Amino acid sequence: MSLSLNCSIMKDVTFIIPAYNEEKSIGHVIEKINRLYQTDIIVIDNNSSDRTAEIAEEKGALVVKEKRQGKARAIFTGFKHLKKDYAVMMDADGTYSPEDSILLISLLKSENADVALGSRVRGEREDDAISTINLIGNFILSLTASILYQRVSDVCTGHWAFTKKAIQYILKRSLNYPGFELEAEMFSKFSKAGFKIVEAPISYKCRRTEPKLSSIKDGFKIFKTLLIERIK
Repeated sequence: MSLSLNCSIMKDVTFIIPAYNEEKSIGHVIEKINRLYQTDIIVIDNNSSDRTAEIAEEKGALVVKEKRQGKARAIFTGFKHLKKDYAVMMDADGTYSPEDSILLISLLKSENADVALGSRVRGEREDDAISTINLIGNFILSLTASILYQRVSDVCTGHWAFTKKAIQYILKRSLNYPGFELEAEMFSKFSKAGFKIVEAPISYKCRRTEPKLSSIKDGFKIFKTLLIERIK
């Protein structure tokens, strides 16, 4: 796809990237987005103790501070700064490919959907990008979400696209869980509210630094979130 076409499709999109101590990857992520698209980038610095914020600013991103720890809190703060009609949420660790973002936005627009999820399960993954225990856990969590809400193959993905309408709904409803329950809570809320959710296969790469997610501990929190949100 040509650069001009990329820019046309993505001109009304803002990238929202939560970041906590990601100085080794944040610069590369922003550089790649800038090579592909002419769009806004908001990095939410979630109380980093390294050069994450400094590097993000050097690469041209708008850096917003969120001192309260937790991915959900960072994303909620980022949502407040959205001015354009669409947003892409993507992790700062380099595991997701900015190239796939245009697939999510294009699907949102062509399907007249509200939310698009990038499915790592349906796409290509580098060897060992997701451990066996995490694959099993993600399968159980996605199956739970499919039974309780609607069919989904990868409820824990960190690569999403939203319409401004969907984000405004989250801002009005708020987020109740601070950390890695973010994706499960948003999926639950959007599903119950009747928003149209679609999926597209994406690529997924190995993380170059130590993971912040605890497979068992955070997996249980995500499972609990799916259940609690269902009975509210």
